[in-house]
Amino acid sequence: MKPRHSSGLSRRDFLNALACTGTTALLGWHPSIAAAAVEPPPETSRLRLLITRTACWAPQYVAEPLLREEGFTDVQYIKVTGGKKYADTLRSGAVDINMSFSGREIHLLDQPDPPVKFLSGLHVGCYALVGSERVRSVRDLKGKTVWAGPYKQGGPHIFFSSIVAYVGLDPRTDINYAWVKKAEAQRLFREGKIDAFMSFPPEPQELMEKGIGHLLVDTNVDRPWSQYFCCMISGNQKFIQKNPVATKRAVRAILKGNDIVARNPELATDELIRRKIRKESERKYVLQALKDIPYGNWREYNPEDTVRFYALRLRDVGMIKTAPEEFITRHTDWRVIKSLKRELGMTWL
Repeated sequence: MKPRHSSGLSRRDFLNALACTGTTALLGWHPSIAAAAVEPPPETSRLRLLITRTACWAPQYVAEPLLREEGFTDVQYIKVTGGKKYADTLRSGAVDINMSFSGREIHLLDQPDPPVKFLSGLHVGCYALVGSERVRSVRDLKGKTVWAGPYKQGGPHIFFSSIVAYVGLDPRTDINYAWVKKAEAQRLFREGKIDAFMSFPPEPQELMEKGIGHLLVDTNVDRPWSQYFCCMISGNQKFIQKNPVATKRAVRAILKGNDIVARNPELATDELIRRKIRKESERKYVLQALKDIPYGNWREYNPEDTVRFYALRLRDVGMIKTAPEEFITRHTDWRVIKSLKRELGMTWL
């Protein structure tokens, strides 16, 4: 795993592009930068972030100019592919701050001495469950065949398990799974050989645009999923302990990235393609996904509620053993987000 340095827009071009859309004024960058200037400088100028093909994590990439304003002159991206490599990367301490799907991270952290702690929410929504014409509701999936990722206990499988358990089904016994790669699953779904497809952007957007299947669950708008963070910000425990100022500055910049994506999803899509995170051929679907995800609502939700909600769901289906309140005590650190709450205008109680 070699660090991949940014090759996107220059800081000047990026900020100029944002200024043209009025984003700079909207975010109130100048007062925030002034506020950051009176804080101690970050203990380290290096920040290592995780890079994957996950399109909804656009805020961390568009926030790079802000990370540099916060004092990180050496921003590195550690590229990983596959679930096991993702978990191994977090355990190894090769990443300082990472974005993650809430349920998947809870599953990974359910151990005596995990290397990572939740720091903040990131965004609401993104995942979608698409059904064939043979199913009209989630309950109709009992006894049906579903694609929920290429392997057990990955992000799609964990999210799908939470959804079906919420309506009274047992994801361990009531569902037949097709454990195949995503491209193969899309083909099987088009051919009517599987009954539902669970995924994050941009595949659901592509299926919808082509008139294949219909939405059973849209976590951008459907309750209760739309009331909790789909993805969150976590940090390596050693990095947090050694670099509290750097941790705060990094989280602040990434959270502001939500506002950039909400204000200018076209710019965010350009950045994802420029960095080769997504392909040019996927532009239409990525852009639609970034428009659909309610990035602008992140200030309204308490991240602790999200951890409690998913920890309860996963404990009910046997994916974790720790009770929700104990999990929150052991695996979260809200000091940074509480410190930033007033500065960033968060409204949760």
